[in-house]
Amino acid sequence: MPDDQLMRALIQVAYGRPAKALSLQSVPRPVLAPSSSDLLVRVKAASIAPAEWGFLIGITRIVGVFPIPAGMGIDFSGVVEAAGEGATAEGWKGGEEVMGCVPISLKGTYQEYVLVPSSCCARKPENISWEEAAALPANAMTALQALEKHQGGKEAIFVTGGLGGVGHLVIQLAHHRFGFKRIITSVSTSKVERFKELYPYVDEVIDYKKVNPTSVVPKASLDVVYSTLGTPGQWAPYLAPQRPVPSLIEIATSPGTAVVQENWGVIFPWYARWLFDAVAWYARPRVPKGVQFVAHNTRMLHKDLQAVADEAAGGRLKPLIGRVFSLDEGAEAFELAHKGIVGKVVFRVSE
Repeated sequence: MPDDQLMRALIQVAYGRPAKALSLQSVPRPVLAPSSSDLLVRVKAASIAPAEWGFLIGITRIVGVFPIPAGMGIDFSGVVEAAGEGATAEGWKGGEEVMGCVPISLKGTYQEYVLVPSSCCARKPENISWEEAAALPANAMTALQALEKHQGGKEAIFVTGGLGGVGHLVIQLAHHRFGFKRIITSVSTSKVERFKELYPYVDEVIDYKKVNPTSVVPKASLDVVYSTLGTPGQWAPYLAPQRPVPSLIEIATSPGTAVVQENWGVIFPWYARWLFDAVAWYARPRVPKGVQFVAHNTRMLHKDLQAVADEAAGGRLKPLIGRVFSLDEGAEAFELAHKGIVGKVVFRVSE
């Protein structure tokens, strides 16, 4: 195949640690169907989702729908190389700068070109970098969609991990978009001062290395707990049942098979469906009467991606970038993302 029909792509070729599982290869460029509503995008940057570690080491093998070799990555930013007729009719054209996110069934953004439905893209705000645009979509939609499920009061919210990949975006949206009057969060000792510099409007920052937040936050005082820890039950006593529909939100537990299948764009075998439903039942906490429990799983929705882009364009939403790697440094990038740092780990795919 001629070189101008090939591209570089970071591919998962095995299960295990990144050095074994990942391979940078030359693969055929995607081909745009002229009559489609797709966009062919030359990728500038793509960010790593922490959950992808499960794909690498094989935890997701049980669901039986992700064979390898396979592409990795769901978030990206780039320039429209070409637009199908359907996308052109929607107003898209070559040369536009975009940011986007694909469902897990279409994963594969760690490569020089991606072919994506136009509904998975929004125009990149001019005031953010390629790396920031690639770091926003999935995490920011997770923050936004879960907060939108809360229909009660907005006196007080507690967010676990205020400098986490989703947590720092929840903080910004809770303040700027949703107007919570009091925001409380927890971070580790080394991050307290940096957090206060970044988000001075947060009312209380708890150093969870020194004190358990459950001993500081008054019981029955919160309208929302936004948990990223997978242990929602411990927060139930801290919600205020006397207020309208307080919400206990958890993004690290399963909402059940039907939701996950729809959001991922896949159909699981029967045993995987049983497993997802069993995990959802087991993890569901007992909550006081009147309290809403939300086990949130994110879905790629254009309206929400556009809302995220609008917030970023208005200067109200800015992701933290931890470190930028090239595709050649794929194994190192994944090891660091799994180890955990403040901010997103991002690939700079092209200049």
